[in-house]
Amino acid sequence: MGVAIFFLKATIKRVGLLLALLSIYAGTSALGTGIWLGWVSTRRWRWAHHALYALIWLALAATTLWAFSAQVAWRWGLLGITPFLILLPRFRPGSSAHCWTATGGLIVLVCVVGWALATLS
Repeated sequence: MGVAIFFLKATIKRVGLLLALLSIYAGTSALGTGIWLGWVSTRRWRWAHHALYALIWLALAATTLWAFSAQVAWRWGLLGITPFLILLPRFRPGSSAHCWTATGGLIVLVCVVGWALATLS
């Protein structure tokens, strides 16, 4: 049990910001999918999805800053998410281009998380 707790603490210390970024991005994507499918209505608080988009940028900046200062192997992979986030507002929400752009960024992020977890020592 003690070894598992030690490993969990070490994992959170090394990739905690990355996992927070993944959680924010995946949650925002889930909200967007729910809106697109008509399961969720954000008409009264449409700003929430935009606030989460800004939070993704903030979390990406914090994670990238930490990754480059810590010299982790997967730091350059984070920059692969940026083009998807830059392109996302250029497409109409609900369009297939908007959906595929968000999905592309999420796929890159999941790959970076896998890379980070594989390089834990």
